[in-house]
Amino acid sequence: MIVAALLLGLVAFIAVLRILRAERVARRVASTAQTALRVMSDPDKSDDEKEREVRRASVTLLGLFLAIAGIGVAALGATAAVVWGGAQAGLYSLDAAIAVASSWPFLIGSTVGAVVLWLALDRLGRGKPAPEAGKADRDTSDRDEVPYGPMEQALHNFAFASPARQKRLGALETRLYRGRIDPARAHRPVFVTSLPRAGTTIMLNALAGLPEFASATYRHMPFTLSPLLWSRIGPIFQQSATTAERAHGDGLEVSGDSPEAFEEMLWMAFFPRHYREDRILTWDAGELEPEFAEYFRTHMAKVVATKPGARRYLSKNNANIARLPLIEAICPDAAVLIPVRDPRAHVASLMRQHARFLDLHAREPFGRRYMEGVGHFEFGAALRPIAFREGAPGPQAATGPDFWLRYWIDAYEHVLATAGRGAVFLDHDAFCAAPQAHLPQLARAIGAEDPAELAALAPMFRAPRPAPVLDGADPQLLARADALHDTLCRRALGAEAAPIAKEATA
Repeated sequence: MIVAALLLGLVAFIAVLRILRAERVARRVASTAQTALRVMSDPDKSDDEKEREVRRASVTLLGLFLAIAGIGVAALGATAAVVWGGAQAGLYSLDAAIAVASSWPFLIGSTVGAVVLWLALDRLGRGKPAPEAGKADRDTSDRDEVPYGPMEQALHNFAFASPARQKRLGALETRLYRGRIDPARAHRPVFVTSLPRAGTTIMLNALAGLPEFASATYRHMPFTLSPLLWSRIGPIFQQSATTAERAHGDGLEVSGDSPEAFEEMLWMAFFPRHYREDRILTWDAGELEPEFAEYFRTHMAKVVATKPGARRYLSKNNANIARLPLIEAICPDAAVLIPVRDPRAHVASLMRQHARFLDLHAREPFGRRYMEGVGHFEFGAALRPIAFREGAPGPQAATGPDFWLRYWIDAYEHVLATAGRGAVFLDHDAFCAAPQAHLPQLARAIGAEDPAELAALAPMFRAPRPAPVLDGADPQLLARADALHDTLCRRALGAEAAPIAKEATA
């Protein structure tokens, strides 16, 4: 009877925590603390600004801690009321109940039971359909678009809070797994990069399916700089490899084993000076640091070691178009694939995604923390445009087609000016319209071991829809974008420029 009463008290404890939304308050504590840390390390803010913002964060944290304390007292009170009620009813003595509750077997068993019950309720709530339209529908949508429970969100927040900690953990992993890290597996990597929505994801998915290539996957999150170590520890915390549509709403389904763009966390850890509050600065070859180059090559070899039989590193990172000379200096034997999409279709897609993520980030703050934590500053409240030119507008100007057209022009003018001999331009529209003709050329360009395997992926690609009309766009900007697009396509595979063949290195 005593154990039954104590278990009932445990259920009451958890029920009060959930009713009073302890999880939401805890997330706000983590978010506020993370924001304060980011403000303190922001080189663009003056000491007075930092002091004011940290003071506001301290007041907010005090209020949140008081709220947490109040919730804790209420939850303990509910438990005490259940146990005390049983004692008053004569079912057992209060001293006997305290003795059982303080025993090691019950403490361990109740802790495990509480965690299991919390996760079960969380998953049940996630899968339960909303009973009515409106806010309930939005909450369910949030859970679908940000498919992480409270424990996983807390783990991500911890990982995102300190890039320096990620670097140290990666260095520790190097020492622990030195026998599995083969430097030769960092040779002849393939980097897929362009502005987002240019076709980089479909290219990543296609190449990642080949046995020779290994890429970062969702399994490596959130400790992406320690892929070998985390692959051993992560399954304890991660959900099963269920498949769901990614948050972009573009029909592409992902699971824990899907490849994704997580390389930017490494660049953030080594080059924090490039990440300003409202923009990201470009890199040049003069910023080559031997420590980073060695860490990067070791990281590539680690990622390859996570996939049995793989021999080459594959990366998709949209921000790499801001650092093409530096990538060539670090990896002179790399192939850099740069898909180029019709500017009208591309800009329309960029605008849709920006609006989509603005809405998502307003409804689900963790969605923004997640994107900023992994270095995805492309859309929504997390938008930090890459400053491809001096005086480029900031995110506050991203309100119409002209902003995105200028950004498109700035980006690809920068690419044309900085792309090295390893750059392989792809006309995304022509490629998707006739993949059978382009895949053999791509195989030669990247030095694929078995061109037939790559050619067999043609069914993955679909012919593009006609480019839309950009209502309200500046005709002069459209003309500049069209001319630049023509120039880029003339350098693409299958056009005037011959594909760049990659030779194996010793």
